[in-house]
Amino acid sequence: MRSSSIRNIRRAELSVAAFEAVIEYGLRRTTLDKVGDKAGLSKGVVLHHFKDKSALLAAVFRRSNSLLSESVIELYKYAETPYERLWAIIVANFFESIFNHRVCQAWVSLISEVPHNHECQRIQIANTSRIGSNFRHELKHLLNPEDAKAASKQLGLLIDGLWMRGGLSAEPIKSSTATSDMEFALSKLVPFDEVSAVKHHKARKKIERIAKIVLGSKAFKERSYRAV
Repeated sequence: MRSSSIRNIRRAELSVAAFEAVIEYGLRRTTLDKVGDKAGLSKGVVLHHFKDKSALLAAVFRRSNSLLSESVIELYKYAETPYERLWAIIVANFFESIFNHRVCQAWVSLISEVPHNHECQRIQIANTSRIGSNFRHELKHLLNPEDAKAASKQLGLLIDGLWMRGGLSAEPIKSSTATSDMEFALSKLVPFDEVSAVKHHKARKKIERIAKIVLGSKAFKERSYRAV
């Protein structure tokens, strides 16, 4: 049991190191040696836990999606209404420490690996399904089931598009700009009369305020690193 626990911890550490290496060097220039250097370990130790670079990249992909998932779960703890839970999903996906130029560029590199890596495909399908399910669960309070399904798909596509644009653009896209783009899309997909607009505005402000405290805390960062 102890050996298994140590092995899991080491794999988590290497996944984090690989994630950081992809951010710093890009996918093509990330090697097992560089991952080992990031983790303070030899290439041999890296190979002991991951049979090749492809397996390590799958772990990096899992790591990036895990960060977003953990962020949503954390903000859900403070969301009390469907409006606030909608904004928890949006804010978590574009929080400033996650949605930045270098991480977006790394994400674009990782996405390019999906067609060639079965495990990455599986992880991406699961992630897309999770985001869609999260949106549908809250949108059903505002729309009929068919419209909720269609709207959740559109919002999921926009999240992917903003991350893609964030990685490909020469200039960084601000977290607040991406969040406002999501708000504009939301205003076209759900009822957004004067009363609803106020509810959305209050929900966004509350969740953004909480995110700065919770997602930016040292405790959350340490816990999310262990949750790879």
